[in-house]
Amino acid sequence: MLPRVIVSNINSPKDVNKAVSQSFDTLSITFVDNDLVAIKPNLCDFRPYDQGGTTDPKIIEAIIVYIRKLSSCQIAIVESDHALATADEEFQRMNYSYLADKYENVILVNLTTDTQKQIAVDGYYFPELTVAETLLKMTKFINVAKLKTHTQTRITCILKNQFGLISRRYKKRYHPALSEVLLDLIGLFPPDISVVDGIYSMEGAGPSDGDLRKTNVLLFGDDPISTDVVAAKIMGIKPSRVPVLRLAKKKRISKLNHEKIENLPNFHFKQAPWYSFAVRYFGLKYEKRASKRYKKKQEHAKFISDVAAGFIVIQQGKYPTLQSGLIDRKIFWRVVKSMIRRPFVLLNHKLKGI
Repeated sequence: MLPRVIVSNINSPKDVNKAVSQSFDTLSITFVDNDLVAIKPNLCDFRPYDQGGTTDPKIIEAIIVYIRKLSSCQIAIVESDHALATADEEFQRMNYSYLADKYENVILVNLTTDTQKQIAVDGYYFPELTVAETLLKMTKFINVAKLKTHTQTRITCILKNQFGLISRRYKKRYHPALSEVLLDLIGLFPPDISVVDGIYSMEGAGPSDGDLRKTNVLLFGDDPISTDVVAAKIMGIKPSRVPVLRLAKKKRISKLNHEKIENLPNFHFKQAPWYSFAVRYFGLKYEKRASKRYKKKQEHAKFISDVAAGFIVIQQGKYPTLQSGLIDRKIFWRVVKSMIRRPFVLLNHKLKGI
């Protein structure tokens, strides 16, 4: 059977429950009382769902309501800490605590502070990995991602949302081999149902610094790669230009095919400048190949990534980074002028014997 992907138009809050119910029925997922169902939203952003940053809790609630019609099983909403905040802070800030209070046998699990187990992987990147015990105990897994562009991966939908299954808070170390890491995580924890929240989406310099785009769609799929292929097409991005999807095809995990969908919307999302993506991609590839013994190469790789961020500053006027805070055009050009002047100042000092 070919992978199935369903695209639903959402025009009112009531449409969310209807879309979840009909799509889950069509995809034939079942729940029994002894299941442990893990639901993974995208909460790794400082912007709420109606700004295109994170998963809308109404979608998670609609899934809980659907499950409760069939079973009284335990439901765990899971997320890990990220560089800006802990999962517990995000649960509270994004109103997910409300769901645990309202519905019986629904818990919030911080994958970073959960009991950890080390498992053998033998994957494209990981020989072994330390993972949260909840992920090893779950019997059903529902990945509820966000429809967003990404300055490194072009899109951040189902496959990129798997990144939050890594318990470690600071995950930047995995960025140079991100495609391999994501395929390992899909192999370890394949979603039974993949859902993409495209009601409020994000275009441009996503996943955190892009622009809000109201698209009013929800995607449902029984195969994560096919779901991302359809999501990319909806954003007007060729799947072959998405690094992780390209690697999946190369490794013969997927042919990037999916069942034909009539009247598939195409929103032509804005993306980060191609030159920013190219420089960032080159910088990460360079870092990946650089030996840990050669700190200069790592510094060069970081510099190249900073150049990529600089291109975004030129285009949109500002760019927040964890290392430097908010960079605007004024600060950016001051730094550029300082870099240009520095060799001449050093030469002048040398000539004067300073």
